[in-house]
Amino acid sequence: MSFGFGIGDILAVSRLALDVYSAYKDAPEDFRNISHEIKSLHIIVDRHKDEFRDKTLNLDEERQLREILQGCANVLEDLDKLRIKYMSLGSAQGSSAQAIDRIKWSQENIVELRTRLTSNTTLLNTFITR
Repeated sequence: MSFGFGIGDILAVSRLALDVYSAYKDAPEDFRNISHEIKSLHIIVDRHKDEFRDKTLNLDEERQLREILQGCANVLEDLDKLRIKYMSLGSAQGSSAQAIDRIKWSQENIVELRTRLTSNTTLLNTFITR
């Protein structure tokens, strides 16, 4: 997702967060636990979108917000790609080794993505409240 900057960018991140949250809340348990962090990002963006509509930002603030929104979009897209890839690996009907590899692979990726998601949510929240 490529961003210029405008209220549409904020709405796009809000919508993407809601879409990814919806997919994760019904996903296997490996993924369901991160859905709370995804929903938190959606709530922050959604609750503050009207403020950005009325707020005038200088060029530096616009650049910062654009970078933060791009980071949010990137991690949300990566979370969705991970979920799709995980689901495409098939069910645990294969060998026990395949099932263990699948769980290990997904958990390692989720930890990294959760860290990025938390970082981006914190950056956005800090930007909004300053």
